[in-house]
Amino acid sequence: MAKLLGLLLVILLAAGAAFYFLVLQPQQNALATAEQAAVVCAQQLASLRGQVADLTIIRDQLQRSGAELAEKVAEKENELLALRSTQDELVSELKGEIADKTVQVERIRDQLRVDLVDEVLFDSGEATLKPAGIAVFGKIGAVLAKATDRRIEVQGHTDNVPITGALAKRFATNWELSAARATNVVRFLQDQAKLDPTRLCASGYAEFRPKGPNDTAAGRRQNRRIEILLIPIPAAVPPEAKPAAGRP
Repeated sequence: MAKLLGLLLVILLAAGAAFYFLVLQPQQNALATAEQAAVVCAQQLASLRGQVADLTIIRDQLQRSGAELAEKVAEKENELLALRSTQDELVSELKGEIADKTVQVERIRDQLRVDLVDEVLFDSGEATLKPAGIAVFGKIGAVLAKATDRRIEVQGHTDNVPITGALAKRFATNWELSAARATNVVRFLQDQAKLDPTRLCASGYAEFRPKGPNDTAAGRRQNRRIEILLIPIPAAVPPEAKPAAGRP
């Protein structure tokens, strides 16, 4: 009887061991492998969620940038349309002077330039506008008064012939003459054409920005001129975009 019980116990132990090694252990290994895979999947899921969040931020930024760019493009198109309108109006008002080749109107990218030879504006060696010059700038001022989105720079230019004799007592060099002429034009635009003086600027360049050669009469005639530049007024910088005091 004891031998039978011992044999039965051995059989049961062997069956238990076999059941463990054949059934339980593989299941435990599979469970451990599954748990490790679950941890890896959770990590990958967290990484993907982070990437999705980053891509969402990038998408939102691109959408904002696209909207801002479209707005800037629309603004620039409107500015160019207004500039073309100003150019067309100047050409219409000055068609006689343009035909006589005493005035040129030219658009350069986002700027407009009006060139006027000095002989129609001033007497030789003088800085005071003569009647013909007053008539021309009356037409120009009426058009420029409408171009409120533009800064207006008036430039005086001369040829390279030195100022001598009695005239030198009034204008020591071509610097003084060119600056005085530009200043008188600006004063006319402010006082008579009623342009906003904060939009106006006068500068004299003497003979140092020639358009033509100074060794011919035709070249010197080109160089004795008044140039009017219509320049876009820079957009104001928002206060929050300005650097704080003491920071670069």
